[in-house]
Amino acid sequence: RQFHAGSSIHRLSQSSSLNKMWWLSFLCLIPFLPVDDALDLSAKDFQLTFLRELVDQVEQRAELSLNDYLDQLERSPRNANYTEELSGARATSKIQSKVTLVKQLLDLDHLDKDLERTSVLRNLVFLNRLKSTLRAAQDTSTLEIRQMRLHHLCQQLDRPQASPRSGLINEQTVGAALEQLNLTKRAEGNSTGLDLNEFGAQLYERVKLSGAEIINNYLQILRSLLQDIIEGDHAELAESSGKLDHMLQELDAMLATQDFFEKRQKVYAYLELHLSSDYEQMRDSPRTEQLTDHLLAQLKTKGLDLFVIFLFSNFEFLELVHEHWEPLLPQTPSLLYDETARQLYDVQQLYETFKLDTECEAKYRAYSDALRRLHERTVDQGQRNRHIFELLNNAAQSVGTVTFNMIKAKCQELV
Repeated sequence: RQFHAGSSIHRLSQSSSLNKMWWLSFLCLIPFLPVDDALDLSAKDFQLTFLRELVDQVEQRAELSLNDYLDQLERSPRNANYTEELSGARATSKIQSKVTLVKQLLDLDHLDKDLERTSVLRNLVFLNRLKSTLRAAQDTSTLEIRQMRLHHLCQQLDRPQASPRSGLINEQTVGAALEQLNLTKRAEGNSTGLDLNEFGAQLYERVKLSGAEIINNYLQILRSLLQDIIEGDHAELAESSGKLDHMLQELDAMLATQDFFEKRQKVYAYLELHLSSDYEQMRDSPRTEQLTDHLLAQLKTKGLDLFVIFLFSNFEFLELVHEHWEPLLPQTPSLLYDETARQLYDVQQLYETFKLDTECEAKYRAYSDALRRLHERTVDQGQRNRHIFELLNNAAQSVGTVTFNMIKAKCQELV
């Protein structure tokens, strides 16, 4: 399957001649986008970041125009009874609330030949279509990113490769080899020392951007689903609007977090604490069932399975980390490694061994146990960069033989 940057924009622009005019209109806003930090063209979420900044600019400029018109309406004697509503609409950050009130007040004073009223209504339709077009572009870009990642991961599973330096290191193999080669004395001066803290620092530096992209893609899917519900006409969820808005703010805060480890901690804290407490408080409420039904309906419409996406995300993170793990090991004969280097080397080998036979529970358990021991060591020693090993250890707990079989089955569906 091929994916083309901007393909979503191209398809949308072909839907009608008017769409071309809409795109030209908001593309004129590009000079107003922040240019202090250039976006990385090679980043997987380049399109989403670009579109998000564009949406922010569109909403800011639309809000200025809407607030100005609301102020005009409030000064009109005809709207003297709506001062409170007009004041509230100007104060809210919700564009749709402003649009709705403007439409209501225009309907109260309907004049067929009023050209200004017609222009305002036409421009409100323009803003709504513009928002829908941008949302569609964001959703399509999110889907493309997910499909590219799934395709890449399925390839990794289909053609696993073992390291040329295969084989675990233990005291017996090291001692026997050194004795056989008569290198015992020479090894004392040539053994390769490795600082665990420095290894963790370099590893985290290499994976932090891509790791944040993995989390962001998952959050973008959740945010899109939630926004569809908020912006839809669901009268039965009116009483839950405050909770829905709060959930959206929480997701935005997680997306805005730059540091990978901090972002991950916020996501897990939200899932483990907020959602569990919300469930306890609302499990007997019919509104909870309604909200769940709407979320499931949105998932079904978009053909998404969040559980499968979560499993793929954990596997993707393991692949990302181990891709950079091997080059950071000392580039010397592995039999000359010190204790720390041997432990790191063995973790890498156990992962590659498991990938060659993902249905073997013993191989997975050997890998996860070795990873757990490494994490415990960094905690016991108070390593400053132990968080990368914590991230890896937690991800590995969600990836086992059953999980890999599910992932393989999903890959078969995608072929």
